Amino acid sequence: MKSVLKGLMAAAMVVGFTAVASAEGLISIIVNDPANPYWLTEGNVAKATAEKLGYTANVGAHKGDTNAESNLIDTAITNKSVAIILDPANADGSVGAVKKAIAANIPVFLVNAEINQEGLAKAQLVSNNAQGAALGAQQWVKDVGEKGNYVELLGAPSDNNAATRSNGYETVLSQYPDLVKVASQVANWDRTQGHDKMQSMLQAHPDINAVISGNDEMALGAIAALKEAGKLASIKVG
Repeated sequence: MKSVLKGLMAAAMVVGFTAVASAEGLISIIVNDPANPYWLTEGNVAKATAEKLGYTANVGAHKGDTNAESNLIDTAITNKSVAIILDPANADGSVGAVKKAIAANIPVFLVNAEINQEGLAKAQLVSNNAQGAALGAQQWVKDVGEKGNYVELLGAPSDNNAATRSNGYETVLSQYPDLVKVASQVANWDRTQGHDKMQSMLQAHPDINAVISGNDEMALGAIAALKEAGKLASIKVG
């Protein structure tokens, strides 16, 4: 994971920062929630890469809250940042914050997630989530088999990645009519919510033999719930 993030962030900064006049000044980096090791690494790698390129850098976190995100953008403007790297809180709700930065003549580079308006950010760098999900689903079918009942844990609806990953799974799993999705729950990329939603779905559907999840944190929550129920040996988690 770290090597992938390092490459992504370095590409964003080396290519994108040609728009910035000189390798000096403050880069403000705004991530989601560093309690998640993915977003923690995202911020750490961005900061280290900015400093290697000659900038100073700081990292803030909005934790999915667009009001907190807006306040962090205000701080970046007040601090006269030369650029902002942002993992947006909400595909629609973050548009205003990006516009505010641009109005202050600060270029914005988006990583990991998108906003639903083109032409604002200097770049939107995201993984090919559809392809990644399809590849993951192919391996999941090999492990689970072509028959059974399963449930799905979904990421935050405000993040386009959640629907893209779920649709990517569906492109593969729909080819197996004997694999039946009996329930799905939104767990917002969160381990605790993944645990709680897994408990709920397991109570409603005790005969499932598999779980597919939109990210690793929700999957780890599901694994914990299945361990507690003594079901992990008989239920595959992807």
